[in-house]
Amino acid sequence: MIKQFVIITFLITTLVVAASCHGKDFKEHLNTEQAENETDESVENVNHSNEKLSVQEFITWCADKNNRLSKSKDIADIRYDLSYMPKESMAILELRTEQYDYPKFQQACNHYADMTYFNFKMEVIDGSGELLKYKLDSPAQYEARVKYMSFEMEKDIYLVQGKDTLRPGLFQFERIFEVAPYATVMFSFDNKKFNRGNEFTIVYNEKLFEKGFVKFKYNNNQLINIPNISGL
Repeated sequence: MIKQFVIITFLITTLVVAASCHGKDFKEHLNTEQAENETDESVENVNHSNEKLSVQEFITWCADKNNRLSKSKDIADIRYDLSYMPKESMAILELRTEQYDYPKFQQACNHYADMTYFNFKMEVIDGSGELLKYKLDSPAQYEARVKYMSFEMEKDIYLVQGKDTLRPGLFQFERIFEVAPYATVMFSFDNKKFNRGNEFTIVYNEKLFEKGFVKFKYNNNQLINIPNISGL
């Protein structure tokens, strides 16, 4: 599972880099948490669970900002993007070089059924060069940043649901060096330890650039009210 997790993280980063080569298409973001929550509630009331989509239609649906699986926050000069990765998306990425067939797809989905996965990107708005070299004071600070994202950042990410706090079960930082002004991590939470159908918030205590707490709220049923893939 850990090997697959690392591979999928690399694939997501590769797709992001490829998209960046065709120009920046940043997600629109809402100015206040209240407005964001109102938007989430309006989306939540639309039932998508009975819809059946093709693979490409499903990928497009998940990426559509109106469905609120992806959320964005701008704090000063840094943009934070969090995207929920359904098990179907993880399976599609895993099988991308193979000829799809439905039994194989279902088997791949089962690999990711026990965890809830998120892709998290930190980006310098209108920046260039490697994120970890942004406003760098010394080579030692650069090494400290690499160490932080590789081994310590996961301690500053947690999921809050009611009175419960949950830490990531898996975490992977994917370095891309000078390719783009952002860094990507993927992490996941154990489905046995929280209710995916109920409201929760993912919090990042941002220590890399000292921006404070970055919060992403998901409302009731937002992760489970998604379409099905009808065929491959």
